[in-house]
Amino acid sequence: MAAATVSGWVHGAELPLPDGLSFTLREALLKVLENRPEDPVSFLGEYFQNLAVASEGTAEKPVPRQQEEQISSAFKQLLLCHYSRPAFSRNTALAFQMLSYPTNKRKKPGLKGRVYTELLRQICGSAGTPSCSLIQKLRCWDHEAVPFSIFRHGVLTCFVFLDFVKISGRLFEVVAESGEASRTVCQALLEALQDALSVSGSASGNGCLGAASKLSPDQLGMTMEQAMRLRRNETTPPMTQEEFTQLTAPLFIQRVKPMC
Repeated sequence: MAAATVSGWVHGAELPLPDGLSFTLREALLKVLENRPEDPVSFLGEYFQNLAVASEGTAEKPVPRQQEEQISSAFKQLLLCHYSRPAFSRNTALAFQMLSYPTNKRKKPGLKGRVYTELLRQICGSAGTPSCSLIQKLRCWDHEAVPFSIFRHGVLTCFVFLDFVKISGRLFEVVAESGEASRTVCQALLEALQDALSVSGSASGNGCLGAASKLSPDQLGMTMEQAMRLRRNETTPPMTQEEFTQLTAPLFIQRVKPMC
């Protein structure tokens, strides 16, 4: 009987799948189509790992631990694609649902400020110290209910901030020699970044994407040319990348409106 069954599968008969598995595989493939990752195999591996963590979270566990798992799963959901991709909106909504799910039967559904703020800390973790003041502006009170509009604003602002820090770091690397750069040249870069941000009028959401487009190679080239002329008479010590980052981050943060 077993041999006949196997023979039937070999000759093209459909392989029976456990209940729910077909739906899971279909959802996984839809995720790949939505996010279009560069490495689909690794993407699927992370997706099923996140799915396993989420399913384990339904068991009875201490509240802090369960909330940590919720935050971790939501963070991974947000990392599935870049925030400029259309699928990011859906991923943000799913992350909000994950965090809004009650950790036990006595709690009501909804996202609280403490969990929301902790997620922002995880997103900005790679930025280091400069992100502390940004989180202070975006955070909500620990027991405050966080609506989806505030959640999306905070998450998107953090991701844009990380890109701003990366762009600033790359600009520094272009003009740096042995990890240090002329203070006059760095000051010119800071002024160019500030001018770009002032054009957008805001450092949140897609406003900063428009600001980045103002930093064209031609404009930066003219700025650098003028700075290099002034550099000849420079007597101040050079600037390190860490110092440059400490000066660029506030340019972004000062344009973010506080949530509370």
